[in-house]
Amino acid sequence: MTTLSQFLYLSQVRGDKPFETIAVVVAEARQLNAEQSITGVLVFDGAQVCQYVEGEAGTIDALIERLRVDPRHEELKVLYHAPLPGERRFARWRLGYLMLDDGRDLTRFDALGGEDAIASFLEQLPLVDLEP
Repeated sequence: MTTLSQFLYLSQVRGDKPFETIAVVVAEARQLNAEQSITGVLVFDGAQVCQYVEGEAGTIDALIERLRVDPRHEELKVLYHAPLPGERRFARWRLGYLMLDDGRDLTRFDALGGEDAIASFLEQLPLVDLEP
C-alpha cells in the first residue's frame, strides 16, 4: 500500500505582478498534479499563498524541494507535513483554488502550525473554485 503524505505551507508571492504570477502557478500546478497524482487546494490573498497538497510521500517530498527553489515563492514556511492516515481529503481536486477578495488575508496562518493550521485552513474552503 502506498504511503500518503500531506503538506501545508505559507509563502509570499515574489514580484510586482502577483495576480499574473499566481494564475500561471495555478495552471502549472493543475497540470503537474494531474500527472503526479497530487491533490489539494490553494488559497491566495493577493500577496500570500497558503497551499495544502496530498499524495504519495516521495512525490510530495519532491514537490517540497521544487517549491523551496521556485523563484516565484519567498519566505516559504512549513505549517504542517506528516503522513496522511486514511483517505485523501481532496481526492477529486487536482488543485482547488480560492482567492480571498473580501479583506481577509493569510497572515493569521503565520502563527499557526500543525493541526491548528489545518483546521483553520479547512474553514476557508466553502468558496473554492474546484477547477474549470
